[in-house]
Amino acid sequence: YNTCAVVGNSGVLLGSRCGAEIDSKDYVIRIDIPPVIGYEKDVGRRSSMTVLNLSAPKRLQRFARLKNLTQGVESHLRNIGGTALVTDKRSRRRMMSLARKYHLPFSWKLKTRDQSVSVGFLRCVSTIASRLANRKMGGNPTTGLVTVLMATTFCDHPFLYGFFPFQEDAKDTPIPYHYYPGDYMYIKPIKQNEGGRHNMAREYNFFRNLHKQGVLKMHVGSCEEK
Repeated sequence: YNTCAVVGNSGVLLGSRCGAEIDSKDYVIRIDIPPVIGYEKDVGRRSSMTVLNLSAPKRLQRFARLKNLTQGVESHLRNIGGTALVTDKRSRRRMMSLARKYHLPFSWKLKTRDQSVSVGFLRCVSTIASRLANRKMGGNPTTGLVTVLMATTFCDHPFLYGFFPFQEDAKDTPIPYHYYPGDYMYIKPIKQNEGGRHNMAREYNFFRNLHKQGVLKMHVGSCEEK
């Protein structure tokens, strides 16, 4: 693909009006089944692929058993569109079970122009990301890091949106952790600088360095300021 949008879930997207720019890319990658309905102006509506972390399929399956939440689970799953990419066989089985329950036509491989890349490919990228995170960032890789590294293997020009782990922007304006506050589907976020498993500040700096080197384009702020 020539252009790809990799869309993170930071609250920095709120009010960004980046939706049209995101949807204009050849391929749109999202992370952990974020809601898009109601946020289209800021995050777009297209989704070519969704990458799930280890906890997402288990969490979805648990909520699907609850009568008051099962419709919400179905709504989230229908937001996936295109390909759902998971990291292990157990997660794949869980997602297949959910797909059958809600009659969803999921694809289970990442299909590029010339090849089909199975779950094993994501596992390989995850291994590389783990080594990178351990050596350079002092923690485990986020799903975002794994997704960005994967995107660089089949996108000529990756564009990053919604990758901003800080609680305030350069103007000291408070930034929500996610652009969808209060969504019951998501666990409480890991706060930075409190000994969490991930070092998102260092990952952010890593992405900024790739931006400076021309490997990718990292966008923070309003898309209408251009």
